[in-house]
Amino acid sequence: MRKKLTSLVLALVFAMGTAGVSLAAKCKGTVEKNEGGQLVIKLKGECKAKSGDSVKIKVKSAAKVEGC
Repeated sequence: MRKKLTSLVLALVFAMGTAGVSLAAKCKGTVEKNEGGQLVIKLKGECKAKSGDSVKIKVKSAAKVEGC
């Protein structure tokens, strides 16, 4: 009985975790302006984010090439 209950709890935790990730909107864009704590981003295409929504930004830098 204990193993069944544990497996059920783990399955529910996994299902809730994947549901939270699937609700996140993915938008791509470039930074236009960065002044005193305000960041202006120009988005590419449609994005479901609205003004006032909280966001998490991951910075992706360009590849650097070094010469000899």
